[in-house]
Amino acid sequence: MKAHDNLCLIRSGQDWSDTEASERQLYLDDVEPVLREGMDFLRDDGLAIGCYANRYMRVLAVDGSVSEKSYGQSWWKSLAALERWAESHPTHVRIFGAAMKYLSTLGPSARLRLYHEVTVAAADEQFFEYLNCHQKTGMLAAVETTGA
Repeated sequence: MKAHDNLCLIRSGQDWSDTEASERQLYLDDVEPVLREGMDFLRDDGLAIGCYANRYMRVLAVDGSVSEKSYGQSWWKSLAALERWAESHPTHVRIFGAAMKYLSTLGPSARLRLYHEVTVAAADEQFFEYLNCHQKTGMLAAVETTGA
């Protein structure tokens, strides 16, 4: 892959650390599995729709234990490609539907925190370096490589 203008990075986070037991269970049972399915699709098959790389991660606490926070981070060919997925792809439609059902069930008492950070970069603002990594690491999955 050669650098091109309008490469898009999105980081979408979930924080359920302030939820009470029943709300936490509702998120973990009804929303998180649908979110994970969508993140797995982007990781495994996203290239066909313009997602160069995707990782879904859990945040670790200072002591190394798993926290009640996660985020997905993905690189997209463009903001337009990301928006197309968000608007109409079945995986995101299911994520959005599960989140809306969750939020409509709880209303203003919901304690789950969600966020999105989006960056669009010009070609000359991009630099990726991978040392001793397999050929499908991160953005390398979007690069056509030739044997050395």
